[in-house]
Amino acid sequence: MMVSTVHQLRSAYFYILDTMLEIINGFLLVYFLVLCTLSALVPIIVKPISACFTRPTKEERKIWDDVLALKNEQKLISMKDEFAAYSRLQRKINKLESELKDNSQKRLSKSLTIKGTVHIVLHVVIGLVIIISMIFYRHEPIVALKANLFPISSFLKYPSDIPNAISTHVWVVISNVSIRTLIRPIVS
Repeated sequence: MMVSTVHQLRSAYFYILDTMLEIINGFLLVYFLVLCTLSALVPIIVKPISACFTRPTKEERKIWDDVLALKNEQKLISMKDEFAAYSRLQRKINKLESELKDNSQKRLSKSLTIKGTVHIVLHVVIGLVIIISMIFYRHEPIVALKANLFPISSFLKYPSDIPNAISTHVWVVISNVSIRTLIRPIVS
């Protein structure tokens, strides 16, 4: 019963698609959808890329290990009985922790710089690929609607000559708006 319902829904979906529009250039349809999706996902892509460049250095890890070793050593010393040794260890720990704090501040500022740079570079590269592709395929329609859209058909097909077609320019705008609307809850 369930399989026949799914089959009926699938056939109804393809019937609607078949009666409403005709895909003229499937490659460009998918190509621009992928580019617009990448453009919308740049904030998510930036995080792992920038994480590769901002890992703690070996020196920072060594300092952190030293701090942990000194704290363990300090736990073994009684504060009342051996106050001088305890205080010496505490000063060493404080000094190493201040070094770690300075290093982490530097790493944080470096991380913000790298994130901003990668974000801008990815947007520029993807934007240039989209613009160059739109210029290169400007006369190629992507989808042709079977209904007559008289008032806006000339706007949708420009610069193509096929009636009721949707050009690459309009397809990119439609794809960008719809993909960004669908992805907004995921990215936020």
